[in-house]
Amino acid sequence: MNNTWGDMAQYDPVTWHWIIAVYLFMAGLSAGSLLIGIGLRWFNKEQAQGETSILKAAAIIGPVAICLGLACLVFDLTKPFHFWLILINYNFQSVMAIGVLALLAYSPLAFAYAILVLRDELPKWGLGFLVPIAKLLMPFRKLIEVLLFILAIGVGAYTGFLISAMNAYPMLNTAVLPALFLVSGLSAGAAANAVLALVMFKTDSHDKTLAKMHGLELPVMAIEIMFLFMLFCALYFKGGAAAAALASLTSGVWASVFWIGVVGIGFGIPLLFMLLPAATRHSKGAMIMVACASLTGVLALRHFIVYAGQSYLS
Repeated sequence: MNNTWGDMAQYDPVTWHWIIAVYLFMAGLSAGSLLIGIGLRWFNKEQAQGETSILKAAAIIGPVAICLGLACLVFDLTKPFHFWLILINYNFQSVMAIGVLALLAYSPLAFAYAILVLRDELPKWGLGFLVPIAKLLMPFRKLIEVLLFILAIGVGAYTGFLISAMNAYPMLNTAVLPALFLVSGLSAGAAANAVLALVMFKTDSHDKTLAKMHGLELPVMAIEIMFLFMLFCALYFKGGAAAAALASLTSGVWASVFWIGVVGIGFGIPLLFMLLPAATRHSKGAMIMVACASLTGVLALRHFIVYAGQSYLS
């Protein structure tokens, strides 16, 4: 076959289940965390030679999240031990084949970058034997960062392209999904970076880099809301089965997931915390709570898109 379904022959033909939603979430989380971490490093011209806690957090989340996501994808296969066939059989007219190539380049680069950024932490974790590798990688840091940044954009958007290739489902078959998934991945990545920086690296809640990342929260959320609005408008104006898919917003369990999980928790809680006094919203507890709400909202969005999207056929 010369389409995505040809690559998906190992999958249960009925639907994509929660494990696919988790994979989509993890891939976006990985890409988003590295895009935020590297982007802030480039933006912060006054940064000292040492690595910031945000970049360290991103260096951990990036490779770990993509590995967990790929594990979900492999175990969801009908024949998980045959996953290697996907790595050697490529159909370059397929979104999945192109995505697999991107992931094959992205994943080892993410691990290499983690070793480089975490070089001072490795001995504390019993991984001192990796320090010489970090030193070998240092002259190539800029190149690794640029390649990883470009690939992270591809991985973040690819998850949206992957399910938008499902032509039979009007909610999924839309050009808005790659952009929506990329932006929501940035939201998840920033939130996860904040949690790890605050909890694992004991960063002060008034840290300058953390504050700059926190400043991205509102514009990223606004863009995410705009893309959601565009998605639903596109369905409405298509009419027919596409317009019928809008019923997912008003009835059934996935309407509750959207309004409570995505809107109420994912958007509502962070927006409400912005109304609190500065001393309160900049406390460590409040920042962790907002970050967890954002992560919950993005995970709920992935589930809503996967399940509600498959509920309406064109």
